[in-house]
Amino acid sequence: MKTLLIQLLLVIIPTLTFGQINSSVDFIFGLESSYRTLKNTSDDAVVQNIIQIRNSTELNKLNWRFGFNYNKRLSTKFVLKTGIRLASVGYKFEKMTDLRWPSEIGPNGYMFDPSLPHELELIQDYWFIEIPVAARFELSKKKFAPFIEMGVSPSIYMTTRTKTITDIDSKTTTQRGGTGDYNNMHLVGFTSFGVNYSLNDKFQLFGQGIYRYHFTKLVDAPIAENLYNYGLEIGVRRRLN
Repeated sequence: MKTLLIQLLLVIIPTLTFGQINSSVDFIFGLESSYRTLKNTSDDAVVQNIIQIRNSTELNKLNWRFGFNYNKRLSTKFVLKTGIRLASVGYKFEKMTDLRWPSEIGPNGYMFDPSLPHELELIQDYWFIEIPVAARFELSKKKFAPFIEMGVSPSIYMTTRTKTITDIDSKTTTQRGGTGDYNNMHLVGFTSFGVNYSLNDKFQLFGQGIYRYHFTKLVDAPIAENLYNYGLEIGVRRRLN
């Protein structure tokens, strides 16, 4: 009898597990505040001074990401997720005002030249293609269902987008890399807490607060610069089977 029960369980458990497996796809869009950490890896006083200047003149900024997820349910509450996204992560520089140029200084003192900019703001964003790999634990199967998610995102550095804004005009340039040795591959860890809302058997809406940290330095240099961001992702999910 005991042997028969064990045999039945060995048949029933895999049947129940695989019978619950289904897959789905998401479209997601996120808004987040992004910034960076700076660390002196050389103990050089000059480098430390540069870090202090940067920390006093650089600010966090609003950024975005969008893309698609593929989800595979392994059990009633456990889901694996992957996908592909385009993400913008960066920061801005403190706005400079009341700029004066050498050509404005003459024998009679300062003479304002309206053809020259007198305000300047720089915005720098780094674009990545990311491939998230995450585990999601759904706390219930109700219409409103909270969940916890953790994972990593191997990310490919694509380009640097720099926007220069003055009181006269604005200009945007893109450049891959720069004067430093940029790391093309980044490993990004993330954790989030969110809620699913089931519209029907096929569609769900979801939202989640999320925090990400780039374990990989942006550039191989005496100043270790690691990007991070936190914000909100929203999306719509369609069940495939």
